[in-house]
Amino acid sequence: MTVLKAQALSKLYGAKNSKVTYRALDQFHLEVGQGEFVGVMGPSGSGKTTLLNLLSTIDKPTSGRIEVNGTDPSVLKNKELAMFRRRQLGFIFQDFNLLETLSIKENIVLPLVLDNMKVEEIESRVREIAEVLGIAHILEKRTYEVSGGQQQRAAIARAIIHRPAIVLADELTGNLDSKAAKDAMESLRKLNEERGTTILMVTHDPFAASYCRRIVFIKDGKLFSEIRRGTNRQAFFQQILDALSVLGGNFDDVSQARPE
Repeated sequence: MTVLKAQALSKLYGAKNSKVTYRALDQFHLEVGQGEFVGVMGPSGSGKTTLLNLLSTIDKPTSGRIEVNGTDPSVLKNKELAMFRRRQLGFIFQDFNLLETLSIKENIVLPLVLDNMKVEEIESRVREIAEVLGIAHILEKRTYEVSGGQQQRAAIARAIIHRPAIVLADELTGNLDSKAAKDAMESLRKLNEERGTTILMVTHDPFAASYCRRIVFIKDGKLFSEIRRGTNRQAFFQQILDALSVLGGNFDDVSQARPE
């Protein structure tokens, strides 16, 4: 089953009457099936952030179409779009976006509280997801009392607790040290393989990307190439490095850390 479909997406920036326009995306196609873990990589300015903004409904394409679970978000009114975004999409950000005034638990359950879910169901879900992600012991702590890696795992929990159709992750290891990055990526791998969580992740980091099952490479707003992981993650990591060297461009301090 296809969870996300992007057809002929194009995005142009520039004033309406201006002759100077910038084409950030150009007839871009992408499909993500249920249970997939897809990475999007490309040099700075390749269009990957623009793509994520369109898929997350933060921005609208100049042309082309997006479907999530069969729904085209562009036809929804503002209230419907807000509800669609809250129920169908999960978001993980580089800077966590947790609220310091709330405990870790309160941050995680926020999507369920907004949906007026029963307290018993909320408690059941938060216990389950906290165990899976290894953060059950920090639920009552504030964000400033835990490590960056624990904050990111809390952010992952918040992104999936409402069981969205797809989780969209933006450079989620960007602010983490190597151990915390590994813990975060292991958490995503576990969620994908054991719970069937569908994930699309934009990253410049080959180590993080090696956890994906498929990588889509983007250059100058167009699909450049695609590779799939076999059984060996180390071999896949090397494939990613090879693909990036062919792709060229600036990758913002690409990590050369090898998977164990």
